[in-house]
Amino acid sequence: LAFGLDQNRPNPFNPTTTISFTLPREVPTSLVVYNPAGRIVRTLLQREELGAGSHSIQWDGRDDKNRDVASGVYHYRLVSENFSETKRMVLIR
Repeated sequence: LAFGLDQNRPNPFNPTTTISFTLPREVPTSLVVYNPAGRIVRTLLQREELGAGSHSIQWDGRDDKNRDVASGVYHYRLVSENFSETKRMVLIR
């Protein structure tokens, strides 16, 4: 197994999307959604100890204060050990 971040599904999405990723071993892992300006919109995982294998997290199009975010392009970034990858997704309200 290797680190990997998949494209979210569905994309574009409304109201929820699933972000899947793979970890080769148990390591602290963060998954964060950013707006186009690079500001954090939603922290889905913050240095969580997840086991090796495939994982999926749903994002409901809400920010960290549980408010609906606007339609647009967002980026999600997986950071784990020495791995970091970012992909983009589109929310259409």
